[in-house]
Amino acid sequence: MKPFRVLLFSRVPLVLYLAVFSALGCGSKQNLAEVPGVPHIRWSYTPGSSPLSGIALAPNGNVYFAADDGIYALSPVGKLLWKAPLASGPVIAALAIAPNGMLYAASKSGSLIALDASGKLTWQSAGTQHKFYTPPALGNGDAVYVTDDYTDLFAFSPSLSPDVIWKQMTYSATGSRDDILLGNNTSDGDGTWRSSAAIGADDMIYLAHQQWLYRLNVHGDVLWFIQLRSGHLGFPAIGGDGLVYIAGQNPPWLFAIGHDGKQRWVVQASGPLRGSPAVDNAGVIYFCDSNSVKALLPDSQSKWYVQAQCNSGPALAADGTLYLGMMDREEGRSLRKSFVSAFTPDGHLKWKIEIEGMVREAPAIALDGTIFFTTDRGYAYAVTDAASPPMDSPWPRFQHDAQNSGRAPF
Repeated sequence: MKPFRVLLFSRVPLVLYLAVFSALGCGSKQNLAEVPGVPHIRWSYTPGSSPLSGIALAPNGNVYFAADDGIYALSPVGKLLWKAPLASGPVIAALAIAPNGMLYAASKSGSLIALDASGKLTWQSAGTQHKFYTPPALGNGDAVYVTDDYTDLFAFSPSLSPDVIWKQMTYSATGSRDDILLGNNTSDGDGTWRSSAAIGADDMIYLAHQQWLYRLNVHGDVLWFIQLRSGHLGFPAIGGDGLVYIAGQNPPWLFAIGHDGKQRWVVQASGPLRGSPAVDNAGVIYFCDSNSVKALLPDSQSKWYVQAQCNSGPALAADGTLYLGMMDREEGRSLRKSFVSAFTPDGHLKWKIEIEGMVREAPAIALDGTIFFTTDRGYAYAVTDAASPPMDSPWPRFQHDAQNSGRAPF
């Protein structure tokens, strides 16, 4: 069996921190070699070798994710609670959890489903004949917004109808000029053009659609849009002052756009951003591109950066620690390995733990500081660190929170 390795960076002798982690087979495995106060894998669970969606973490600690054979619910200690079939086809996007405990999943077949906390299907949308690759965003009441592989936007309200309430699309088959977005009606077909709606504290909806950033109200009316000098835009993040941070590619730029639709600043990244930026309470923006982890001051000046081959965006804990997935090589070896890692608020690597597969999305942090994430080799993990809860900041991780609401706080 392949050992897991924990690498810590401290003046304390390394021997005090050594712990052995066993490779984990199908099902849930508990770590049997825990050292108090030292980051370690609490448990892992695998339903198979196919990639898992990102984590959705309920307030009670239950863990939800999608695999190729269903939607899984695990207890906080990694025990299977239930498995629900995929009622409308494959789900590769993380689920979103509403305040009432309802689970929303968007499928590649173009449908949206709702499950209750026991895994029972309670609602299913009419098909859209589009493909959903990203988590839905949750608005007021039971409003749900989801983007497709064209980064078009669909709005649903399960209490009203299974049908789309309104939509903003690039193309209308009927020739209508209403609700038509700029851009062209082409898709890469595999969901590479991925983005999801982000909802501000004022209930306004931000949509990154191809090269354009849109601001819409809850009725789907376009309030403004701006074309950005980059390729397809990624996932928005919303700062405490209402600024929207959004990255493009070809070339890779990070933009700051005011709630008035005007560009405040732009900085160049080393490569495409992983997930969305994160924003702390001081307005510092953190992000991962292909080669580094970076922190920018609110005026776009660099605070620090560190070279790291990231494969997920960061998640911020209340003590300022950043958690993310990365690749690295052991000294003297050419083979890259996968890790979940922790960085201090000033950009120093605290520790890294070897895992099976690359982290799929920004980790989710529980109230007790446990870190949850999934990998592209079919593993869900729980890692214990220093018991720091998630940061209560404008945008501490991808989709804002561990429930993937996609919504900034009031």
